[in-house]
Amino acid sequence: MPQIFDEAGRERVRILLLESGFDLIKTHGLKKTSISDVTKRAGIASGTFYNFFKTKEEFVYQIVLYKRAQSKELLTKMSKGKKMDADTFRKYLTTLYTSDNNIFEYLNESEIDQLKARWPEEYWKSNSNDQHTVNQMLTMLDNPRTDCDWKVLGNLFKSIALIGHGKDQLYQDKYKETIRLFADMIVRYVFVKE
Repeated sequence: MPQIFDEAGRERVRILLLESGFDLIKTHGLKKTSISDVTKRAGIASGTFYNFFKTKEEFVYQIVLYKRAQSKELLTKMSKGKKMDADTFRKYLTTLYTSDNNIFEYLNESEIDQLKARWPEEYWKSNSNDQHTVNQMLTMLDNPRTDCDWKVLGNLFKSIALIGHGKDQLYQDKYKETIRLFADMIVRYVFVKE
């Protein structure tokens, strides 16, 4: 008999699946992570997976959204209910981009190609979502420039994520310093010069 979840229980199971999937993909890659591996790790029946996600590719996209939500929670936590100054924003960016929340860092080129082939275009590029995310972030900052172009800022954020994907080709002993310099560049772009 299938298990019935209330709304809170359903959300707990969904998060458990997302966390389990992320951990397994980090360890084994996308191709070697099966739905049954994910459900076994989460401690639920394999068929239950499909009550939450239609396909493995949709599941990976939901992992991306879940990790983005965690990044937004980190921003809220670091702001402590106040507008962030340049130093706090720099710390946020450095923390964000040196954490392991970017699933693309753990995918190889063929796995990314598989997702590109099966994901709708809006999964890769959503102007309304990107603009909303950037504008929401700007409202949390203390005295940002009013002429910040959300597309430029979005490209800067995506550039750091792309760097993370290829970080194995970079000098590892200087990776964190490189990210810090990118964070400095973003801070200089975003904040009004005094």
